[in-house]
Amino acid sequence: MKKQILIGVLVATLFVVGILVYNNFFVSEKIPALIPRTNDSNVSAEYLNAQRTVDYYREQIRKNPGDPKNYVELAQVFLQEARVTGKDHEYVLNAIKLVDRALELDETNLEAKLTKANIFLTQHKFEEAKKIGEWAAKKYPYSSSAYAILTDTYVELGEYEKAVKASDKLLSIKPDLRSYSRASYIRELHGQKESAISAMRLACDAGVTGQENRAWTLYNLGNLYLQIGKIDTAAFIFNGILQERPSYAFAHAGLSKVMTARKNYSLALEHLIKAFELMPEHSFIEQKADLYLAMGNKEAEKKLVNEVIVSLKVDEENGWNIDLEFARFCLNHNVNIKEAFVRAEREYKRRGNNVEVKTIYAWSLYKMNDLNKVAKIIDGAVKFDSLNPLTRYYAGVIYSALGRNDFAIRHLEKSLTKGFACNPVFYAVAQQRVGTLKNKLVASR
Repeated sequence: MKKQILIGVLVATLFVVGILVYNNFFVSEKIPALIPRTNDSNVSAEYLNAQRTVDYYREQIRKNPGDPKNYVELAQVFLQEARVTGKDHEYVLNAIKLVDRALELDETNLEAKLTKANIFLTQHKFEEAKKIGEWAAKKYPYSSSAYAILTDTYVELGEYEKAVKASDKLLSIKPDLRSYSRASYIRELHGQKESAISAMRLACDAGVTGQENRAWTLYNLGNLYLQIGKIDTAAFIFNGILQERPSYAFAHAGLSKVMTARKNYSLALEHLIKAFELMPEHSFIEQKADLYLAMGNKEAEKKLVNEVIVSLKVDEENGWNIDLEFARFCLNHNVNIKEAFVRAEREYKRRGNNVEVKTIYAWSLYKMNDLNKVAKIIDGAVKFDSLNPLTRYYAGVIYSALGRNDFAIRHLEKSLTKGFACNPVFYAVAQQRVGTLKNKLVASR
């Protein structure tokens, strides 16, 4: 009997030692400090506060490696730094390791699972995020974060009625920047531009001056004004962001759109160069490639197109789903059409109810000259009221190829807003096509 007790004690001791060794091994791995930010934001109170927070939770992990909360809190700091700096590969991948460790310690930890869902959203893994969001909403029906996740995932999956309900629930639980901004996007999707602006203004008012989340909502407010053709108002907002947060890259990207609409291409280029200096965000490279295309600089456009494709594939290697972004960019620049089609079709099979996915798939079918199949897809896309100018442009070009000239003219004319002048290449083509199609209709009569 004593021998059995001794063996039991030995086994238990080895088990505990094993856990301690495993914990110490994880903790001994280098948890990176914050990467220095660019320009004057290095010494900002925001950065110093983030640095202190990182140091604190690293120390807490060393002291108590079995507490999942410390890993989650540190992961959330890294995710916020990813938003601020655009260094997704460094920060998001580190956050994944931390959250996975927290879930190893407690697989039902709410904050860990919600943080994991937000990472899935960042990586465009929407089905995975949806599962967590629905689990959280069922188990914790008053969790605002659960309904924020569900609003985003339902939108991305094209489950728009569910998205509206989730957004309403979110607003009822916690009317704040997150809920107002999501309500704004839902309204924008349904073509309610003025109402979307009102909700986004509430989101901006709910933010703290100078903070990244308020700057982001102001940027989106500026984009909404661009959509309705209020270029001067948008410029005022983008300049105002830079008064509050001088190194905010997206404000420069917004001003580049304004200057493009005003056909001041040299100043538009300056703002994009500044934006990329502040943040290595590949959407800025895409925007610059579009600008070079408008300027007729084919050589510079080609170089940037290659950079964007490489950047997207690096994202993919690091766990992001980039099929929609890859397809849209390549189709618009007439490169890698076959691969773009394959990716667009794959995304359509994943979430074909999403109106943007449906439209890009139709655009890929048009580029592949598959006119038999494209009609049904584009007809389904245009039933949605939210059609933005670029989507209307796609529809107009496709209907023109199908010989449905009345539909083509209608959509192309609706695309020709002042806001669409931010995309000068397609804007000019739309103008030209409308004229040509009208002449054809007159000649046929």
